[in-house]
Amino acid sequence: MTALISHPVSAPLRGDVAVPGDKSISHRALMLASQAIGKTRISGLLEGEDVLRTASAMRALGVPVSRLAKGLWEVSGVGVGGLHESHEVLDMGNAGTGTRLLMGLVAPYPFTTFFTGDASLRARPMHRVIAPLTQMGARVTAREGGCLPLGLTGTALPLPITYRLPVASAQVKSAVLLAGLNTRGDTTVIEPERTRDHTENMLEFFGFPVARAVNDEGALAVTISGQHQPPRGDFSLDVPGDPSSAAFPMVAALIVPGSELVIRNVCINPLRTGLFISLKEMGADITFINERKLGGEAVADIEVKHSALRGVRVPASRAPSMIDEYPILSIAAAFAKGETMMEGLGELRVKESDRLAAIVEGLRACGVQACAEGDTLTVTGGKPTGGAAIATRLDHRIAMSFLVMGMAAGAPVQIDDGETIATSFPGFAALCNRLGAHIEAPATPKKPLLIAIDGPAASGKGTLARRLAEHFGLAYLDTGSLYRAVGLKLDYAGKDPNDAQAAVQAARAIDTDDLANPRLRQEHVGKAASIVSAMPEVRAVLLDFQRSFGRAGPGAVLDGRDIGTVVLPDAPFKFYLTASLEARARRRHRELQGQGIEVVYESVLADLRERDARDEARAIAPLKPAADAVVIDTSNLDADAVFEKVKEVIAGARSRSEVS
Repeated sequence: MTALISHPVSAPLRGDVAVPGDKSISHRALMLASQAIGKTRISGLLEGEDVLRTASAMRALGVPVSRLAKGLWEVSGVGVGGLHESHEVLDMGNAGTGTRLLMGLVAPYPFTTFFTGDASLRARPMHRVIAPLTQMGARVTAREGGCLPLGLTGTALPLPITYRLPVASAQVKSAVLLAGLNTRGDTTVIEPERTRDHTENMLEFFGFPVARAVNDEGALAVTISGQHQPPRGDFSLDVPGDPSSAAFPMVAALIVPGSELVIRNVCINPLRTGLFISLKEMGADITFINERKLGGEAVADIEVKHSALRGVRVPASRAPSMIDEYPILSIAAAFAKGETMMEGLGELRVKESDRLAAIVEGLRACGVQACAEGDTLTVTGGKPTGGAAIATRLDHRIAMSFLVMGMAAGAPVQIDDGETIATSFPGFAALCNRLGAHIEAPATPKKPLLIAIDGPAASGKGTLARRLAEHFGLAYLDTGSLYRAVGLKLDYAGKDPNDAQAAVQAARAIDTDDLANPRLRQEHVGKAASIVSAMPEVRAVLLDFQRSFGRAGPGAVLDGRDIGTVVLPDAPFKFYLTASLEARARRRHRELQGQGIEVVYESVLADLRERDARDEARAIAPLKPAADAVVIDTSNLDADAVFEKVKEVIAGARSRSEVS
């Protein structure tokens, strides 16, 4: 657990920002792209922990899912009926949406799928989803209350049903519709209260036969005609910014005097705008500009300015359109004049935590009058004193909400665990700080977090290092780029890479701009880098630079071929990635082809074989794992699996260190 503290700010928040991709849409994009036949490129996908769990689960079910770049993913669809039984338990972490929707997706298959999750998810009931899926023929074995871990055994002959939602729930509706995709006949969900329609919108986007109609009672009936496969085709899907994530910088701007923000590319689906409506009723200066359609969803840029807020009554009918935003709305209410009543919040008691109790407890700790009676939350606004330590209960929205409170309270507000924020908003604290906030870890001395990653070419160490640096908020240095930069300078100067004197001069002339040169990745530059990296004189010039980089600030991630053995032998975390020569050659070949570089596989294989031989035979720091490195063979692992494995090692070691 990593505590964070948010200090009151003395200057306005200003900026033009984008928030992470919508979590609800990201989950659905991965699942529904799997049901099309063809490749779907998804841009703007939220790379939070919840969505990454869904991506891993789809792979386990036989769907090729790959990350092409930050926020850019590709899914090779297997079509309706094309999923395979997972040979492993699907560990969904904290992803409640991912779990419930996947239960629907696998229900019409005659195999058993096992689901589990973290402590928070295992405490959340699944019976609302289990009930309709059981009517369709699935069998579920679960803990009391329908809690995870559970096993769901599907059926080869699922029954189409007409299911009336007993409570407003987009997750239950979506689970039934996803089950209906592979069920012969028409499956209908009737919702007396409208809920998020991202599933219906995306079904239409991919060409699946879905119909929506208002019945005689005024309820909406959504029908999917099952076992119909749209024509083969490739798709490009843009995920808009998450309005639930946009809510946090938005409310921060409203409560910090003088603030003005523009938040770009936010989903404004009419069934997701309850918070915006409520804030405007409270007097918030919020304007939608550049409204447009993106991937079947309404999108806009949002201008927000500091406003004098007043208390209002938020009706229960609005809850389905803003159920995730009540924690941050309660923060706005704490700074408003008068009393704000929020009705119909029973669903908050079965979220990641008992959010209703967590909100009341946190507000009171910060000097705000708040009470929850039944399903109604009442907050009396004023000037929160702050100065409290908030127990987040493993809930990312509680964590972010009280960090926002700290920006305008009378004294700093501290939360006990900021790591859960990565569930939905990676980089939240950094984004807020760029706008003018002051969020930091409490001032307790900590050793720098140094992570050393070594391994041969194309073993996956660069991809892992960049993701770890992003995840932990650390600086990143691809040390191989240093040697490539030397090789490239020699190439520019027309010098032989075997010329040691010229290589040393090139090494001394390197600056940070050289490390961003796109030509560094060319094959002949890589060959030159392998030659100069074996020169003691060049290594000596670059060694001090690498060590200084690694030991500055809160820490760093370095990858190369001798980080754990020579550069940072005292690094607390050392990993050595390896893979078979053939597996690495296939990866490098795909990478080069993806960059538009025409190269023969056999040539890539020969080059890697030659480079391995040089690296292993050099007299200075030959390629080998450090004695205390964790060795990981990535031949049969994708990048996500390697990332999760390394995170577990680091988390376990840090946890043991804190206990001791």
